Amino acid sequence: MISPFNVIIPARNEAVALGQTAPALKRALAGLPATVIYVLNATTDQSAAIIQQVFADQALIIQTRIPGKTAALNLGDQAAGGGICVYLDADVTVAPNIFRLLLSPLEDGTADLVAPRLEIDLGLSGPLARRIGRVWADQMMRRPDAFMCCTAFSPDGQRQRGPWPDVLADDDWARGRINTARRKIVETAQATIIPPGNLPGWLTVRARWIRGSRELRRLGLLGPARVRVPPRGKKLDMASYYAVRLAAEPVAMMQQLVGTNWGRDESSRKPRND
Repeated sequence: MISPFNVIIPARNEAVALGQTAPALKRALAGLPATVIYVLNATTDQSAAIIQQVFADQALIIQTRIPGKTAALNLGDQAAGGGICVYLDADVTVAPNIFRLLLSPLEDGTADLVAPRLEIDLGLSGPLARRIGRVWADQMMRRPDAFMCCTAFSPDGQRQRGPWPDVLADDDWARGRINTARRKIVETAQATIIPPGNLPGWLTVRARWIRGSRELRRLGLLGPARVRVPPRGKKLDMASYYAVRLAAEPVAMMQQLVGTNWGRDESSRKPRND
């Protein structure tokens, strides 16, 4: 029998995504002893109304004017008050059976940090973005340290990790706080993410990743080196992938100069008809 756990979802103006991801989360939690906590930080859209429509009084909604994902995560931790915590991006769609599979290594004490194997949905991608996305998706399927978008910590793991600092690369920072032997990707647990759907979206996200890694390095918070998984794919796909990596460098510099705090991709947040 699964122990009580918390699901913490930070969100800022994610009404479009929540129309799909909130119902999927509710279905996945049916019959499970979970506390659902949405933290809406500086949100101005209809996110709260959509969550209430889906969950009614079965989810706690915290609204704050403080921007920043890590501020929302800390508020979620305060509301949870301990126990196993799952951290879920608001635009991630979870599979119906994810939680029993995902939390099993935390329950049996063999891990302190777990994540599902991420599925990449290229349905919103344009032709060029699809080429880039295919290479990236293949990397994600092979990476042993893809702890992002949906992660879960045991109570011991949370103590090792500590409070979330104000950094861009929160997933990389959190992974680095946990010993490699106590981290596990649960291959049978699945969650779906939507990558950028066009070139500007990929440049924006790549630039944010670059800035996030540099920030952690500058602050001495980078942790163990990421496991390198060489990209592979067809020639045109690989050329597109590497072109974006190179072009994102000046974009990262520009974001830094103009004081961009996040670098959000809007191309993956379009309404879907399916």
